[in-house]
Amino acid sequence: QSLNIDRREQYVVDTKGFIDLTQDEKFKLYTDRSLIKDFVPPPSSSSSEGDGGGGKQDGVGDYFAERILVHEACATSIAKWAMKRADSMVVTVAPMKDVRYMGGINGRIPRICQVVKGEGCGVDESAVTTILLNPSAEETLSGSRYLRLEIGTAPKNLAYQTKIADYIWFSKMPKVNMLGRMMNPM
Repeated sequence: QSLNIDRREQYVVDTKGFIDLTQDEKFKLYTDRSLIKDFVPPPSSSSSEGDGGGGKQDGVGDYFAERILVHEACATSIAKWAMKRADSMVVTVAPMKDVRYMGGINGRIPRICQVVKGEGCGVDESAVTTILLNPSAEETLSGSRYLRLEIGTAPKNLAYQTKIADYIWFSKMPKVNMLGRMMNPM
């Protein structure tokens, strides 16, 4: 919020899309079921080094604002680079929490590419592939020993149901009880 407009545009090229995304029902589901789940309140103390001397500690709203700006800035950087190179392939290594359930960096790339290059840029959701490496049940935000493969399974959320990733990849055979079912067996 304190960045001047020129500097902010380096990180957020689609201000309207950035704001509109936060009002989208599918994004709200992602925020509630994934993004906010990683917030860890700072330990309370009478004076905190991280509070800027004002006595106020960061809360869930500050965490949300920081994460969506990081996601938007990463996706903007990727889109700017890729749209200058027509036949490019971009591989991004990012923490699982920033790409699971398609609402983070990966979910923003098609929209931003269209802003950078125009509607006919050829980048849509199918052009972005997400692979999670060795995910654990905990990293997928499962409350059980099974991987959570999607969010939005309640009847009121079925229209916004989202898979965890396009592929999950294990470096060694996972425990049989880790997968409740196969997503897309190969």
